[in-house]
Amino acid sequence: MAVGFSAHVLLALLLSFIATAHAGPCAEPRVRREWRSISETEREEWVAAVKCLNKIPHKPTLKPTFDVSVTQIPPINPNTSYFDDFAYVHMDLNPLIHFTGLFLPWHRAYLNDFEHALRSECNYKGAHPYWDWTLGHANFPDATIFDDSPTSGFGGWGNPANDYQITTGAFADNFEVAYPVPHTIRRNYTAKSTSTDPFGDGTPPAPDAFWNYFTRESQETLVSGYIGDFVGFQTKLEGPVGSHAAIHLIMGGDMSGSCPRGLVAPDCYRGPKWTPNDPLFMMHHAMIDKIWYEWQNAHAENFWAFGGGSVTAHSQPGLYQQYPAGGPPFLTFNQSMPTDGILQDATIYQVMDTKNEQLCYVYE
Repeated sequence: MAVGFSAHVLLALLLSFIATAHAGPCAEPRVRREWRSISETEREEWVAAVKCLNKIPHKPTLKPTFDVSVTQIPPINPNTSYFDDFAYVHMDLNPLIHFTGLFLPWHRAYLNDFEHALRSECNYKGAHPYWDWTLGHANFPDATIFDDSPTSGFGGWGNPANDYQITTGAFADNFEVAYPVPHTIRRNYTAKSTSTDPFGDGTPPAPDAFWNYFTRESQETLVSGYIGDFVGFQTKLEGPVGSHAAIHLIMGGDMSGSCPRGLVAPDCYRGPKWTPNDPLFMMHHAMIDKIWYEWQNAHAENFWAFGGGSVTAHSQPGLYQQYPAGGPPFLTFNQSMPTDGILQDATIYQVMDTKNEQLCYVYE
């Protein structure tokens, strides 16, 4: 063996061998493409499937992990939709899936299950698209993703006089979401945080305009750096000055986890809970997943790199510096991820490779 051959590479090769032996690659992985690179017909098909899911009744198998007194969310409303169920899972599991080692693997599994629901319930045939927000960062309010088409567009920014509920695009009419109270999707362009507590948990705001945190250059630097350092990579991606939070906060409204107008504590506590109300959430998290996918494939040491704990320290600045991806007990590959009764059972290990039989997709 050549001198200097690192333990990281040996570990990566060993885990790759184990993965091949136990979870072989799928024969024909679906190819996830950027929203604006797919055809008008393909965009219409995705939109139609999402709107279909919004009409499928709530699944009674949905069972929250936490009592609502812990999560500060409303109880399950049984007179809602399967689309709303996906929002509720995210609301309920918020304490476990943000700023812990579950952030990337859980959201990867969650998005895969959402795509599976589109396919199984609403006859969607395509691969789930992603939203490359670096393409429009320089003029974000007018980015082409905010298309007004009534059949294939996400629509633009909301009406300030009506709690920023959107008025254009395919989701402006006949698309109501249930949580925290029934309403139409809200978007409120917010260039820079005007709050001292944008996350609702004591974390200080990012110092600069949000678009500075999702430039093409910043994401290329992220993907090429942190070799073998999963915790460092996730911390930069998810943290207060990372692209994940910047997109959520610049969007305002549902994507930022703000409460509908007139709803205040104890009836509503803001936070990253009902952010999946806006279908752009799924596009955003497909992009987050793509960045992880690219980082995994940038270096051999990255592919099976993993770390982080199960307890968030996000609201405690001193502990957060020590445990930015969660404190002990620390997570391992064989850790089962929470499902709340509607997601597929999966361990962290089972979602590390997108080309395995369970996931079966790649990014263009």
